[in-house]
Amino acid sequence: MRMRYDTTLKTLFLAPPPQLLQLLVGGQAHTMLTVEYPTVQMRRPDLVVRLTDGRLYHLELQSTNDPAMPWRMLEYFGLLCQYYGQPPLQQVLYVGEALLTMPARLEYPTLAFQYEPIDIRTLDGATLLTSPSLEDNLLALLCRLQNSRGAVQHLLARIASLVGTARADALAKLVILAGLRRLHPLVREEMQQMPITINIQENPFLQEIFEEGKQEGRQEEAAVLLGRLLERRFGPLPPWAQQQLAAADLASLETWGLRLLEATSLEEVLQTA
Repeated sequence: MRMRYDTTLKTLFLAPPPQLLQLLVGGQAHTMLTVEYPTVQMRRPDLVVRLTDGRLYHLELQSTNDPAMPWRMLEYFGLLCQYYGQPPLQQVLYVGEALLTMPARLEYPTLAFQYEPIDIRTLDGATLLTSPSLEDNLLALLCRLQNSRGAVQHLLARIASLVGTARADALAKLVILAGLRRLHPLVREEMQQMPITINIQENPFLQEIFEEGKQEGRQEEAAVLLGRLLERRFGPLPPWAQQQLAAADLASLETWGLRLLEATSLEEVLQTA
């Protein structure tokens, strides 16, 4: 799933979302720059553009907290300076679900380097929803929103105006990004109310996504049921047990349900070894 998120996000930056760039750096892209360095380890920045004011701008998208991020950004900094002859303005746009904890600075006696990390949830999603760019609109789902349902309704209405493969592609991106904010149930619910006429069964990609949604729903129901049975047998569940149930797959929940019949303690039921 992480690869699917990363791929979807990067496709939205094939043409820089204009309103998002305005929020991030207060400017617009003048020239899209393609940078790829032929080395043993392939290096390709997510987005490098020349801004209208002449600045060189480098943006990386990140869905996990990578402790090595400062070193990656330093490597890109050196390569971009060498390639274009000027230092880039560097930002990392963090889109993950967990809190942003990545280090942003390196400091040694002979080296001091830093980049700017930005949690996309600090950006105003309403601003991106008003953009004429569909890429901006889709990214709004990851930002700060006062009304998630209203945002999903707006996106579905926009997608409904598209035709053919463009509609199916946009809908797939919407569903994938919704997964980063646990909004799959809301998207599926609103889809039933909106004039979206895509045949899910004829679209393998969307069919896979919605089957995963059904699987998640069954898993949540099983976890809730098992939790109630465990509470009835052993009393209120401690936080570690609640977390273990929430993260478990269907196979583990079934195994624990069978153990419940003979186990004498909560720890015996939920043992993973």
